[in-house]
Amino acid sequence: MIVRGPESVPGEWAQNSHGGHGDYFVRTLLTSEFKSSLRYLRDLTLKAGSSVGIHPHYGDEELYFVMTGRGVMVVDGEECTIGPGDVVLTNPGSSHGIRAEYGSDLRLVVVCAEVRQ
Repeated sequence: MIVRGPESVPGEWAQNSHGGHGDYFVRTLLTSEFKSSLRYLRDLTLKAGSSVGIHPHYGDEELYFVMTGRGVMVVDGEECTIGPGDVVLTNPGSSHGIRAEYGSDLRLVVVCAEVRQ
């Protein structure tokens, strides 16, 4: 059994993810432990007013699950307001970014998987 959390994986604060702006916290809970095509599972918090810049994904897809807060997800130029319980899938070849623009932090679980042809 593998168990990971704040006590075993402290995470780190960083800024300006993928050309976005502001502060974010990231904790990568799993990476090489997978036996499937999953690449990582992360706990990500965007501080209120911060963003992850628009960036492409090739050869993988990402799934975002909103834990707390509200924000705007942009996928291939289409914007959508997201909140707790929402899931957003970014397919291979798509570009996406996210903004925490509703006055509170936006906490997400991010899962990335390789797409095998």
